[in-house]
Amino acid sequence: MNGTASAAPARQQAEYAVLVAAVRLLRGIRPPLTRSVVKAFLGPTSLRTRPEVVARVLDLARRNDPRSVAHAVTSVVSRRPDQRGLLASISTPVLVIGGREDATYPPGEVEEMAAAIPGAELVVIEDAAHLVAAEVPDTVNKLLDEFLSRT
Repeated sequence: MNGTASAAPARQQAEYAVLVAAVRLLRGIRPPLTRSVVKAFLGPTSLRTRPEVVARVLDLARRNDPRSVAHAVTSVVSRRPDQRGLLASISTPVLVIGGREDATYPPGEVEEMAAAIPGAELVVIEDAAHLVAAEVPDTVNKLLDEFLSRT
C-alpha cells in the first residue's frame, strides 16, 4: 500500500534531508513542522473531513523520538534503492493500493509499480492519500478481504 520500488528523486531527498535536520534541531516533530508532516501523509479530503485521523497523525507525529524519525526517513528516502527491476520476477498474487491524493508516492508511482508486476491488481482510492488504511479503513479492509478470497 502506498509504496514505490523506485529510488527517491533528488528533490525528495533534499526535502526530507531538511525535514530530518529540523526534527533534530527541534528535538522532535513540533510546530512549524507538524503541518508539513500531516500534509505529507494526508490529503485534502482527510484534512477537511476526517478530524479523528488528523488528530491521530498529529499525536503519533508528536510522540515520535527524533532519532526514530531520522532513521525512518533516511531509510525510506535517502537509502532507498531502485528495485523496479525486481518487480517482474514476482510470481505471487499482488494487490497494489494507492491513494489518489498521495503527495508522497503519487498515483503514477503505484500505477507504474503495479504495471511492472505480472498480473497485479491495482486500486487507486479517490478520497485518500498516503495513509490510505487509516483514512478509509473499511474500504481497504473490503478490498483486502475480496482479494484474499480470490487468491
